[in-house]
Amino acid sequence: MFLFSGKKNAAKLTDVVWISQTAKWNGILEEWKKDSHLSIVCWFDKTQQQLETVFAKETRAPVSIFLAGQMHTALLTGSQLIFAEHYPLYSKEAKLFEKLSLKDVTVHSSLDEPLFVKFNGERVSAMMKQMGMKENESVQHKLVSSAIRKAQDKIEKKVVSELLSTSAEEWMRKNIPAD
Repeated sequence: MFLFSGKKNAAKLTDVVWISQTAKWNGILEEWKKDSHLSIVCWFDKTQQQLETVFAKETRAPVSIFLAGQMHTALLTGSQLIFAEHYPLYSKEAKLFEKLSLKDVTVHSSLDEPLFVKFNGERVSAMMKQMGMKENESVQHKLVSSAIRKAQDKIEKKVVSELLSTSAEEWMRKNIPAD
């Protein structure tokens, strides 16, 4: 008799990391211009509102921007899906990825988001600029994804009881004890 571990097939995660929030919005906008059937998922209301504002300035065409809590497989028919941010807790992300049966997941982030700020994103941003990285360039690497996952795991260990929030900033303030 063989015993199998309870580990399920996790989605393949690709992180696209930008120096700033503005660069991230522009990157997502450019990706949408290449494929207007793209659906964009946000974890927080504030992110959704910011993205809707960015798109409203650029196009009158309909743009599919959803809150993660409203996602279900019926919305995915015929469209590519990207996430506009990480959720601070990886376990919550993984549950949604599994619920939606996602095999490949792309998440756009910026170094000035609360998740990164908590783990010295400003320092990394300054170093990347010194190395010649341009504002409109992004970084994608397995090591980056691994570092983000480790940060999420550290946060998860600190959260005793999660308080929901409308923004990542508010979530961090409510759920992470001051160091």
